[in-house]
Amino acid sequence: MPQVLPEHDDIIRARAYQFWLEEGRPHGRHDIHWQRALASVAATLVPEAKPFAVASAAKAGVVTDVSLIGGIGPKIKEQLAKAGLAALSDIAALTPAALAALDAKLGWKGRSAREAWIAQAKDLIAGKAPRAKTDKARAERR
Repeated sequence: MPQVLPEHDDIIRARAYQFWLEEGRPHGRHDIHWQRALASVAATLVPEAKPFAVASAAKAGVVTDVSLIGGIGPKIKEQLAKAGLAALSDIAALTPAALAALDAKLGWKGRSAREAWIAQAKDLIAGKAPRAKTDKARAERR
C-alpha cells in the first residue's frame, strides 16, 4: 500500500463518514469504514497499484467469492455481507485489528485470526488455489 500522509486524513475521514452514512449509520463499524476509506484513498494515490480491486480481479478471471476462504461457510458469508464485506478484496483490505473487532462483535471466537482469513484472501486474489480441499473442488468447477 502506498504511503498515506497526514494531509490525507481529512479525505479519509470524509470517505469513512460517507461509508457510514451509506450503511445507515451503524454503530461499532468505524474501524471497517476507516479501513475501506484508507484503501480507497491509497488506490487513488497510485492508480496502477490496485492489488485488491474487485473489478481488476474479475477482469483477470479471479474468483471473488469469500466462501473460498477456509472456514467461511454460508452463515459467515452472510454475516460478512451484512457487514459490507462481500468480496475477497474487502477481506484482504482489512487490518488484523479491524477483523479482530468484527470477529469479537459477531462471536467467532478468534476464528478469523486462527484461520488467517486476510492472508487467505490475499492468496486467492494473487491466483493461488484455495487452502481447503472442498474449496479447491468448488473453485475448479467455476
